[in-house]
Parts: sequence; C-alpha cells; structure tokens
Amino acid sequence: MLLRSLLHGLRRHESDLLEALQKDLGKSEPEARLTEFFPIRKEIEFVLRKLSDWMRPDVRATPLQLMGTSSRIINQPKGVVLVIAPWNFPLLLTIKPVIAALAAGNRVVVKPPEQASATSLVMANWLRESMPSDRVHVVLGGPEEAAHLTSLPFDHIFFTGGASTGKKVMRSAAEHLTSLTLELGGKSPAVVDATASPKHVAGRIGWGKALNSGQVCIAPDYLLLEEKAAARVLSELASTWGRWFGEDVDSSVEYGRVVNETQFDRLLEALEDATSKGAVIYHGGRHNREQLFMEPTILTNVTLEMVVMREEIFGPLLPVVTWVKPEEVANWVANVKDQPLAMYLFSRNRRRLDQWLTSTRSGSVGIGETVVQIANPELPFGGIQASGMGRSNGRAAFDAFSNRRSVMRKILPWTAVPLSFPPFGPAKLALVRWLSRRL
Repeated sequence: MLLRSLLHGLRRHESDLLEALQKDLGKSEPEARLTEFFPIRKEIEFVLRKLSDWMRPDVRATPLQLMGTSSRIINQPKGVVLVIAPWNFPLLLTIKPVIAALAAGNRVVVKPPEQASATSLVMANWLRESMPSDRVHVVLGGPEEAAHLTSLPFDHIFFTGGASTGKKVMRSAAEHLTSLTLELGGKSPAVVDATASPKHVAGRIGWGKALNSGQVCIAPDYLLLEEKAAARVLSELASTWGRWFGEDVDSSVEYGRVVNETQFDRLLEALEDATSKGAVIYHGGRHNREQLFMEPTILTNVTLEMVVMREEIFGPLLPVVTWVKPEEVANWVANVKDQPLAMYLFSRNRRRLDQWLTSTRSGSVGIGETVVQIANPELPFGGIQASGMGRSNGRAAFDAFSNRRSVMRKILPWTAVPLSFPPFGPAKLALVRWLSRRL
C-alpha cells in the first residue's frame, strides 16, 4: 500500500533527513524526532487504522416526504491535488497533507519549501523512490514555480504558509474555482491569570515559544498576563529558559536557529522597532546574524503601535501585555489582529475560562497547554478568516481531499415524489395543502 511504502521510505532516509533538518533550521535530533518524525509515523498508523471506516458509505435517514428512497454519502477522490508546504516544519507539514491526499485516493503534486532546501532535496529523493511517479510528483523550486503551479487547474490546493501568500494562492485558485485548504497563522495569544501556577505556565509557554526558535504557526505569539501575576510568571519564564539552554544560549545544541537571513532581519527590525518605541527587554535580546541566532526574548511595556503587536512574530520574541479585569482580554484579542489560529488559556477559574471561550474566536484552543492540540488526529485543525480556511488532521484532512457525494436511490415501486407532478385537481390540491401543514 502507498502509505506503508511511504513509511518504509521515511525510515530509509531518516539519517539524511535528520542531518538536513539540522542544516536548515538547527534542529537537534530530539526535537526533530518529536516534532517531525513521530507525528508522521503516528498519522500514517492512525489513517491505516481508520481508513476503512472513513471510506464506508455514510447512510443517512430519509424523511417521510421522501418515503421510498434511500440516502447515503460516498467519498470519491477529488482528482489531482497540489500541496504547497512551509519551511518551519518542512518534513511534517509537507508529508502530513500528502498522507491524507493519498488516503483519499488522489494523485498529488508536492511543492516542498525552497527555504529548507536541504530537507526538501532529501524529501524529493524519498518520495521519488517510494511513490509511483503517476501518484506523487515533486516539484522543487522557488516562488516562480509555486506561482505557476497555483495557476493550473488543480482539483484542490492545500497551502500552508503566510497570509499574504495565501491571498495570492486564493486569487489564483479563483480563476479555476479550485477548492482550497489554507493553513495560515496570525497572532495567537496566551492568556494567564493569577490563579495559574507560574511554574506550569512557564514550562508550557516557554516550550511553545522556544520550539523551533518560535517559528511555529501556533506558537504563543504574545502574552496577556494578569497584572498582579506578572512578576512571578515572567521571573519563572526567564528561569525556565535559563535551565533549559544555559547562560550561553547560542552554544546550546537544544536551541534552534532562524531559517535564513531574510527572516532574521525581519525579526531584528521588529525588536528594534519595539525598543525604539519604549518597549523594555525583560529577558534575552541577544542575537547573532552570522549564526542566525536570536535568543528567546521577553518584551514588556509594549503598545499596539509596535510591529510586534501588529504582525505575526514567527520567532522567539514574546511581547507581554498586562490586564486587570478579565473583560479586557477579549478587547485585546479583538484589537490586536484578525481571528487567531490558536489561543491558550491558563486559569483555575472555570467561570473565567468559559467567559474567555465565549467572548473570543480562534481556530483552536489549548487550556493549560500550548501547541499540542494539533497532535490529536481526532481534533480538526485549522484557522478562521485570516488565520485559515478549511480543516485538516485525521478525518478532517481525508474529507478535505474527498468529494463527499450525496446519493439518493429509489428503492420502492411507489414514492411520494409523483405528488409533486401536475396537474393539481381539487383533491390533489387539498392533499398538498394538508401535507404542507402537517409534515
């Protein structure tokens, strides 16, 4: 089977992929295994276990007015689909939609990220060796190749990346009325009140922000922190990073690197913009362009005029905003950016958690955790409005790549449908009136 062949190929190219991920993003072996290899293996195993159930026709009830018929939904492949992957998790976010597309029976064209060139090259070799050429075709290249691909009449496009590029993909898809799954990003807030354990908060937010040097679409983008808890939480967060990476973070093998100079310069400009407008570096701030190193950095005294509060950071900078009343949280989330891809809540107050859940919107929510909601294949994953369109993960991804075809069949010699045929004499008209009022 294709998915088993894919898994065998992953094992054969494991060492080359580990080396490439380290070269492209400075990923340590433990991080690469936990965030790239392990999720792919679990996704394939999950799909193989569930696929027969997903493919089975979905029988639906038939209303009385359609008596004599049966109804069901069958899944068909959409056809030839395009997968355009991002660079931050180049292995996982390239292969995961390919798994779903193949499971749904499609043929797949894959465009791996040019920014992670070493990993993309190894992936291309892996896919070409493991997959029949008429089922999976890999296209290497940059923006020109991506633009050309999106101009073609694919049956579905699955794009993961930034909102600005997502808009271009959507415009191109509109020319052919091609269906889309867009996994974008946005400013995902982490909300913390004084009832939460500072140590627990620091571990979860510290990990979510430092993972892959903050280059995670659902990383905590900024911190909404209750004012009276600020000193304890920020102190614990700084101490946590110190324990993990040591005083010389740039020499830690556990901490990654920014993907390229373009992204590094963008982050540095955001940091300098914030400090020039009054932000204070509470912790971190060190950086080295030659090494593409930027330390996990906490910024306080930030305002909405700063780039770090206007645009998705996608890096290890953590702006902090304090609040006094819980009602302020929803206002901040609404004012900072479009609907976020994710939101993280830390509180022991159930009523307050419910209040925040009902007064805000986001693609997903983690309560007491960060990032890991995407690891459950039973949970659909995706954004809302500017943070994305459509859902992936497990069954949701299979459905995204499938044509959910409704089928109604006449199963009895007589049905109620002829009641709708003209002419309508007095008796038939009376019956129609009665049915329209009673059924």
